[in-house]
Amino acid sequence: GIAAGFTNDLVKRFNKGLPQTHITLQSSSGGVAVVSSVDKGEGQLGLAQSDVTYLAYRRGIEKNLYPHKNLRAITVLWVNTFYVLVRADSPFRSITDLKGKRVGVIRPGTSGEFTTRIVLGAHGMSQSYADVEPVFEPTDTLMPMLAKREIDAVFSANPLMLDTIQTLSKTTPLRLLPIGRTEVNELRSSYPFLRPVTVAAHKLAGQTQPIETLGSEWLLVCRSDLSEEVVYQLTREFFAQLPAMAKDYGEAALIDPEQAPATPIPLHPGAARYYREREILR
Repeated sequence: GIAAGFTNDLVKRFNKGLPQTHITLQSSSGGVAVVSSVDKGEGQLGLAQSDVTYLAYRRGIEKNLYPHKNLRAITVLWVNTFYVLVRADSPFRSITDLKGKRVGVIRPGTSGEFTTRIVLGAHGMSQSYADVEPVFEPTDTLMPMLAKREIDAVFSANPLMLDTIQTLSKTTPLRLLPIGRTEVNELRSSYPFLRPVTVAAHKLAGQTQPIETLGSEWLLVCRSDLSEEVVYQLTREFFAQLPAMAKDYGEAALIDPEQAPATPIPLHPGAARYYREREILR
C-alpha cells in the first residue's frame, strides 16, 4: 500500500538472494488491510504502520475486532509523517478551521486514512467524517484538485514528502497545518506508537518555519507460522540489501538498523535470532 518502488525492489532482491523462496507481490489498499490479511493467512509478509499493527494484535482493528495473534514483526522500517496541506492563500490556520470543508483523504484501508480519522477526533470532529466533506483518492490525484480549489485541504501520510507535493508547491504555494504537542499527547494515550514529528523549515517551498505534526513507524510483519529458518534468512537478506537500497530510495535511507528490533508486537523467532547474532537484541 505504500513505497511501491522500495517494495517491488525488495521483493526482487529477496527472490534473487534467496532462491529457495519465491515471493509474489499482491497490492492492497494499505496497512489496515495488510495486517488482517496476514493474520488470516491471505499473505505471509506485509508492510504496516506500527500503531495499526499494535491495535490489531492487541484487540483488532476496523471490521476485524479480534486480537490478530498470528502477527509477528521482522523489523522497524521508517517513520511515516502525517501531512495536512492547504493552499498558502487559504484562510485555514488549524485543522479545526476545516470543519464543514471539502478535504481530500487517502482511500479507506490505508494507515493514513485511519490516522486522518483519529486526528479529526482529537480536534473535536467526528471520526465518521460527519463534520467535513471527504473526497477519497490517492494523494497524487488529490493535489491537482487542491490546486484547482476543488477541495480545501489534503490529508496525506508518507515517509517522505511526495514529489507531487513538491512539484505543485512551485506553481501553487502551499502550507502545512500544524498538529500540536497537546493533540499528539492526547492521541498517544490511546495510540502509544504515534509520535511527535517536526517538519523542518523549507521542506516545502515557501514554508519558512518548522511545523509540528505526528508520525508513526512502519514495520515489516509476517505470519507467526512461517518457519524460524525462513524468517531468519529473510531478515539477514533484508539488512544485507539495505545499504544498496538506501542509495536508490529515500525511505530506505531512513531505516536505522539499531532500532530495527524495537517493535510494538513480538518479534518472530527467526528475526530475534538474527538480532541476537548481530548483538542488537540482548
